[in-house]
Amino acid sequence: MAENDFSLKETCPKIGGGRSIPGGEMLTSTFDLVERMTFLYIRIVKARALPFNDLFVEVTIGSYKGRTKRNTNPNPNPEFHEVFAFNSDRLQGNVLEVAMKVNEEEVIGKCRFEVAEIPTRVPPDSPLAPQWYRLEDRNGNRFGGEVMLSVWMGTQADEVFPEAWHSDSATVTGENVVITRSKVYLSPRLWYLRVNVIDAQDLVPLQANRTNLEFLVKGFTRTMSPVWIEDMILKDKVGQKEESLGRCEIKLSQVERRVLPGPVPALWYNLERVGDSGFAGRIHLRVSLDGGYHVLDESIQYSSDYKASAKLLWTPAIGVLELGVNSASGLMPMKSRDGRGTTDAYCVAKYGQKWLGRTEPPLGRDVVEYMLDFGSNIWSLRRGRANFERIVTFFTMFIDSWIWFDSVCKWKSPLSKADSALPDELDEEFDGFPSAKSPDLVKKSCLWSNLLSLHETSDDFTCVLRHETP
Repeated sequence: MAENDFSLKETCPKIGGGRSIPGGEMLTSTFDLVERMTFLYIRIVKARALPFNDLFVEVTIGSYKGRTKRNTNPNPNPEFHEVFAFNSDRLQGNVLEVAMKVNEEEVIGKCRFEVAEIPTRVPPDSPLAPQWYRLEDRNGNRFGGEVMLSVWMGTQADEVFPEAWHSDSATVTGENVVITRSKVYLSPRLWYLRVNVIDAQDLVPLQANRTNLEFLVKGFTRTMSPVWIEDMILKDKVGQKEESLGRCEIKLSQVERRVLPGPVPALWYNLERVGDSGFAGRIHLRVSLDGGYHVLDESIQYSSDYKASAKLLWTPAIGVLELGVNSASGLMPMKSRDGRGTTDAYCVAKYGQKWLGRTEPPLGRDVVEYMLDFGSNIWSLRRGRANFERIVTFFTMFIDSWIWFDSVCKWKSPLSKADSALPDELDEEFDGFPSAKSPDLVKKSCLWSNLLSLHETSDDFTCVLRHETP
């Protein structure tokens, strides 16, 4: 397997830079930071004057197909309200075909659109209004049936992009096609039910001759019915025994919702007897649904967001940080599909201490000083490795010297001076031993002259050491 190249590379994505308007200003959007992708959008609204009711619409361009849900209503004018998006880089044809079908084989009518003639629309341009188009049968004749639709070329900044069915889901069939839509995940707002019991009046005890009564209020919710109902029960406590005096039911759909910490008006609610629905008194309550609080879904020590749920309670922003994710490459395959490795990756951007704490912080000054303290006697693997490298560097000089000396001895690096040798030196080198020349000639040879010269030089040096004149 070839190694991945993680070196720094220059990229030139085609990102938007805003659009100019007649006034000279630039209109920007969130998608200006990401690479622009072009899609062929088609919105199927409804149809009319069809011979059958149990129909569906199939959109085809090349080998990519999109299909609406089958109309099961007896209405002769079915409504679909579905959007399809085809990536323009993967279009395999020049004609977009919209067909009204009863089943896979039987086609009621169809209409065609040339891709080159489809208009382009990029926000903030106004959306294209759907129009009625006549359907043609297999022979190319119009029979009266019509379909209302709109088709345009757009980008991922289009408003219909999140709800569109994309061409990447062409191989998905059955009920799984629903999960192939692009999704936008929003954090749900949780509402707290706050009940403040103030006082009660005109309570009717179960036994008229009882005195020193002790009252308490209990509340609970019932989720078995379609509409949540809050039950407030006022009980009479005698010792460890509790008896219900009355009950009131409050529909949560009628409870005031608030996000600001302002006061909530208190209201009186009638209490009914349990069993006979008779009057049992009144209770004074302050009930509200508070949605301005923040619900922590993380550990408090590592939470990255402490803002309230309501935007009205947020502190004013001093700036906006925009991040655009362009692309990713060199990802390791995590699973196998059709005999080849694939990776279903996604990118998550978080800002806060929870994710900044995962990076390695710089070393503090005290840590650096301790690491550089050579007088410390505590064993350290780092220092052991450093000392080992020093020893290896010291002995490397001897090893290099030995290798050089061995190469000289084995004549691997000769220094012969053969190119500058004199004739007398060559004659003396090739003379045998004992010399075949006369003694007088030997004394006059170059070697003998050099030895005499060396002897004289040594005598002169001895005189200098003795402070004598040579």
